[in-house]
Amino acid sequence: MKLTIRPYLPTDYKAVLAAFHTNVPEYFPASEEAWLRSCLDEPDGPLFVVLEGEDIVGFGGYEISEFYNLGTLVFGLVRADRHGTGIGRALLHYRLLHMAALTLRPRYVTVDTHPHTAGFFLRCGFEEIARWPGGYRSGRDRVDLRFELSDDAVEKLRTA
Repeated sequence: MKLTIRPYLPTDYKAVLAAFHTNVPEYFPASEEAWLRSCLDEPDGPLFVVLEGEDIVGFGGYEISEFYNLGTLVFGLVRADRHGTGIGRALLHYRLLHMAALTLRPRYVTVDTHPHTAGFFLRCGFEEIARWPGGYRSGRDRVDLRFELSDDAVEKLRTA
C-alpha cells in the first residue's frame, strides 16, 4: 500500500498515542508518554505523520536550534506491527530532506536513542558520537548520533 507523509494535525492526536503505545515498553518506556503529549500539544518544530491508506502508522518531527547550525530529530516512531517495512526509513528521509530545503539548512542533524535502535540510524548514514550508560532518566542507556546534511548526503537521500 502507498505511504503518504503529511504534517501532523491535532485530529491525529489519539492515533499517534496509539502508535506510541504499540512500542511500549520495548522501544519507549511508558514514562516518555508525557514528553510525547507535550510535544504534540506545544511542538518546537514541524511534526509529521505517515499514513498507510487512512491509518497512521508513523510519526516524527524535528527541531532547529536558534543558536547552533543543528537540527534534532524528535520522536521517530512506527507502529510496532509495521516495523521492518521501510516506513521508518521513509519518515527519516522525509524529515532530513525537509530540513535540507530550509533557507538556513542545518549542517548536522542529531538524534538520541536507545542502543537497540541505534543500528537503524547507523545503517542510514548517521555516526555515533556518544554513548551514555544510564543516560536517560528512565535508567536506559542513551546513544547520541549525528548526520552531516551535506550536498552529497542530500543528493543520496533524493535518489534513495
